Formats: sequence, C-alpha cells, structure tokens
Amino acid sequence: MICLCLVNTYDKLMLHEIHLRSIARASPICYAYGFHLALLDFPFWDSEEEMVSQIVDYTTIGEGGKFARILLEEGKIHLVEKIPAYFGEIIATTSKPEGKGISLEELRKLLKEGSVTFLIGLGRRGLPREMVKKARHQLDVTWKGVSLETCSAIGVIAATAYWLKS
Repeated sequence: MICLCLVNTYDKLMLHEIHLRSIARASPICYAYGFHLALLDFPFWDSEEEMVSQIVDYTTIGEGGKFARILLEEGKIHLVEKIPAYFGEIIATTSKPEGKGISLEELRKLLKEGSVTFLIGLGRRGLPREMVKKARHQLDVTWKGVSLETCSAIGVIAATAYWLKS
C-alpha cells in the first residue's frame, strides 16, 4: 500500500476552503496511481462518507469529486487521528531533510518491499518540525532543497513513487 497523507497544519477548529480544495486535488492523483489518501488532524467530519459528500457538493475539481467517491468505495480514503501501524514506513516530506534524507535507491527498496506513507503538510510551513524529526525517513522530492507548493508536491511525490515502484 502506498498512502499520501495530508496533515492539517491549518486551523483545526474551523473548516476552510483550502481543506476542501486540497482533498479534491489529491483524490484524482491517488486514484490515478492506485494510492490511498489519508487525512490526519481533520476533525471536521465524523466519517469518510460525510467528508466525501461535502467534497462532492463543494467542488468541480476531479470531475466534481468523482475520484474521492471512488476512493471511498474502494476503501482507500481514511480519516485518521494518528498513523496506524499497517500504513507501513512513514516518510516525512520536506525540502530540508535533517540527517534522515532518503536516497532514490532507498526509496525504491521501501516501495517494493511493503507499505509506505508519505506525510505532506497542508499549510504554509509544511509539516510540523516535531513530525519531521519523528519520521524514520525524510524526503526532499526535488533533491535540491526546493520548497514546493502543496499540490505540486503531491503530484511529484505520487509520480516519483509510482515510477520507482514499477
């Protein structure tokens, strides 16, 4: 299993448009590459069904939320309060790995051996520093220290993981 996990680093008390837009943008990418989509620290919904319904009502992105609905039907969309063990190796995505940067070869090996979850910070500052430090692996998907906008990073991470696993 490969999972893209959006980590809410915005407001946890109030749902904002950026939450909905980011989920709507990530859903077709996860569908296209056969990945799971997890949402960490999104306390706005009681269930995945409720969340997907709101995405479908809200957006025209991803053919009006069609891919979020398909992910839901396939059991590939998850609201989580912490990362479950079965999500496998946790990789924090950051443009500034701190001694735990992962090479392409190491990433290829992890992807071929088992489950991998990429943590992607949804917010101006990316992932919280403590999350980056806790992760066993850190990935700068540009390998040059270039900070990417969240949705650009989602696309690059997904494409890189897909091709390395193939």
